[in-house]
Amino acid sequence: MKENSKFRLLWVAVGVLLLLNISLLAWISFFSKMLPREPQRLFLETELKFDEKQAEAYRKLRHEHAEQMRSLRDGVKEMKEAYYADLDKTISDDSLKERAEKIEGRMVEADVITFKHFQQVREMCTPEQQKHFDEVIIELIRSLERPGPPRRGPHP
Repeated sequence: MKENSKFRLLWVAVGVLLLLNISLLAWISFFSKMLPREPQRLFLETELKFDEKQAEAYRKLRHEHAEQMRSLRDGVKEMKEAYYADLDKTISDDSLKERAEKIEGRMVEADVITFKHFQQVREMCTPEQQKHFDEVIIELIRSLERPGPPRRGPHP
C-alpha cells in the first residue's frame, strides 16, 4: 500500500508542475501582448544618435528607399524569370548578352538609388554626426556585401 501512495504522490506532483507551467506560459503570452512596445530604433538611427525630428525624417527616407528598391527587385526578378524561361530555346549570344545587360542596368539603378539615399541621410545629419556617418557607412556597406551563413536546402 505504501508503494501505491508514493506513485500517487509522484503523479500529483507531476500534474501540479504541468499546470503551473501551462499557466505561466498563458500568463506570459497574455501580458506580453498588453505591454506598450517602444518603437524599434534602426542601426543608423541608434549609431548616429538621431533626435526625434531626425529619426522621423530618417524613417520616412528609409521607407521611400525600401519602396523604390522593392519595385526594382520585383522588376529584376521578372526579367530574370523571363531570361531563364527560355532555356529550352535556341537564342543567339548577342540576344542573351543584350537581355543580361538590361538586367544589369536595373542593378546599376539600384546602386545609384542607394547612393543617393545615403547622401540624403548624410545631409540631414549634424556636422558631428556626418563625421561619424562617414566612418560607419563604409562598415555598413561592407556588412551588406558579406556572405551570410551557408544555406541548406533550396535557395529561397
